[in-house]
Amino acid sequence: MRWRTQLAVVGGIATVYLAGNVAFVRPVMDPRSVQRLSLASLEELVAREPENVVALRTLTQRYLDLRMPPRLVIDVVSRAPAQVQRDGRVSLATARAQEAQGSVRAASALANGALNRCASLPAELAAGAGCDVRVQTELALLVAALDRMIQWNVSPLTDPTRAELAHQIASHPIRIGPRSP
Repeated sequence: MRWRTQLAVVGGIATVYLAGNVAFVRPVMDPRSVQRLSLASLEELVAREPENVVALRTLTQRYLDLRMPPRLVIDVVSRAPAQVQRDGRVSLATARAQEAQGSVRAASALANGALNRCASLPAELAAGAGCDVRVQTELALLVAALDRMIQWNVSPLTDPTRAELAHQIASHPIRIGPRSP
């Protein structure tokens, strides 16, 4: 009887030890396969896996590309975990949706925050956090355009012509050099 008790205790300890060392690996989808999903499949994937940043990036960009109501982007991002909401590409899409909805100050705050987070990351980690050079450039251009709209007191809803002009001025190249006669 004593050896059965000892065997049960050793078996219990081994079970607890092994259970603590088991790693659960979550399968990661290839970004290219996520981009090929239909809109309905993409929405289902984001609803099922809210921490899947690749799927959320793709869904928000798809909503913007299809000119869906900007409120969809804002709602789907608001349901995501905080670390996913802080992703550079997700923040860029959300800021664009805020701007399209007429909330220029909210869009500016969101884009500025994302740009500051991206700038503070080491270069090795930037791409994984959705903060590659392209996203940082798009964020900087968006911030410049939004700041001009705030200065002019316009939004895409109140004055679409001046809002478009703000974007054009923000993306206009600056030439430094001698002035031609």
